[in-house]
Amino acid sequence: MQVSEVILLGLYPTALCAAIGSDLARRIIPNLVVLILLAGFAALLFLMPLPDLSLRLLVAGAVTALGFSLFAENLIGAGDAKLAGAVMLWVDPLQVPAFLAASGILCGLLTLAAAAERRQMRARSAFGILAHSQSLPYGVALAGAGLLLHPFSSLLQAA
Repeated sequence: MQVSEVILLGLYPTALCAAIGSDLARRIIPNLVVLILLAGFAALLFLMPLPDLSLRLLVAGAVTALGFSLFAENLIGAGDAKLAGAVMLWVDPLQVPAFLAASGILCGLLTLAAAAERRQMRARSAFGILAHSQSLPYGVALAGAGLLLHPFSSLLQAA
C-alpha cells in the first residue's frame, strides 16, 4: 500500500471519526484533528497530482471565511469553522452541493435527536431544567458528510 493510500484510506477517515467522537462527547473539535487533516492534505501535494487544486483551495478558503463569519455571530463554534475549511480541501469541488445537502440532512437529524432528548429530560425533571448544552455538534454533520462523500472522491481515483 502506498503512502497516499494510507493517508486517503486511514488518516482522513480516522481524523473525521475523531472529530465526531470529540464533538459528541465534549462539544469540542481538537485543533490537532484539524492540523492532521491539513498536514495529510499537504503530504498528498507531494505524493500525487491533486485534481482541481486551485479550486479546492479557493472553496476551502471561502468556507473558512464563511465559518469564521458565523463564529463571529456566535452561530457556530471556532472548531466547526476550522473543521469545515479543512474538510473542504478533501471534498471534490463538484461534490460541494452534495456535501451541503448531506451536512444539512445530518444537521436536521441532530436537531431532531436533540429535541427528543430535551423533551425526554423535561418529562423526567420536576423543574424542566436542561442539563445538556443548548448547542448542536455541527462538527458531527460536517465530518459525517465528509465521510459519506469520501468513497466517491477523485482523490481516491488519482492515488
